[in-house]
Amino acid sequence: METQYLCTLIMAAEQGSFSRAAEKLHLTQSAVSQRIKNMEACCGVQLLDRSGPVLKPTSAGQHVLEVARQMVELEHTMLSGLAKLAQRQNLSVSCTMATGVAHMPDLLEEFSRLHPDVEDLRFLFNTPQEALDGLRAGEFDVAIVEHLCDQDFSTLRTENLPVDRMVFVGSPQLGIPAGAVALEQLYTFKLFTRRDGCSCYDLLCRNLLSVGGNIGKFKRVMMSDDYGLMCSDLLAVKGVAYVSEAVMAKHLRSGELVEYHVDGFNNVRQRSMVTRMSDAAPLVQEFMNVARKFYAQHA
Repeated sequence: METQYLCTLIMAAEQGSFSRAAEKLHLTQSAVSQRIKNMEACCGVQLLDRSGPVLKPTSAGQHVLEVARQMVELEHTMLSGLAKLAQRQNLSVSCTMATGVAHMPDLLEEFSRLHPDVEDLRFLFNTPQEALDGLRAGEFDVAIVEHLCDQDFSTLRTENLPVDRMVFVGSPQLGIPAGAVALEQLYTFKLFTRRDGCSCYDLLCRNLLSVGGNIGKFKRVMMSDDYGLMCSDLLAVKGVAYVSEAVMAKHLRSGELVEYHVDGFNNVRQRSMVTRMSDAAPLVQEFMNVARKFYAQHA
């Protein structure tokens, strides 16, 4: 049985939906459904209960899932071992956009200085959930993510890093003094934010709800993954943004942007470094050591 079929079963069970599994695996829904049918034909039993709104493993499916996870992990261990035997030095890192913009260039530069022999060093921007799904699927070796307290890290090994601070920012030319501000003042401006599924957007929505606010009250909401474009719009006095303080640190220090604070908001996100439970590859451990020292110096 091909490993990709096992990964498809695992993803379908975790997502509870063929359509969501297809999205995660970059497949069509029909392809995911057909793979599950082929597995069930091979096993001779039904693996997923399709009778309810959410897919659930049958008793046989639960057994197959447990073994499938072990087989996928064994394959990753095997491939990692082969890479070492071939003396290939490669590392794949996933991170959230805020980490990628504010910290990853300096962190990777330090890691590359200490390990110039690494042949393939790459990092990708993802939402927290995408990064964790990629780790579980063996796409990444390590991830650094900002997240909310209810993020699911089951089956993964996590290590706490210094927290990330979120703030409203805007140009002094907006005419709002820096510091404490009423939401009603911010509502009169366009809001720039990340997309749904990013922890900064989710934290903003939770904060607004906790004080009786609503994101729909802003003059307009612009979602973008491009921090450079967002910063340009802020400097051009086009609105306010709720972002990681670290991302806008240079402009805050220069006075080109200022911070605003809303009473009752929890402006702290957790930050974690995450790997698979079984991953003890020396290169992964060395990257984690560099990351620990980096964040200790920049806390």
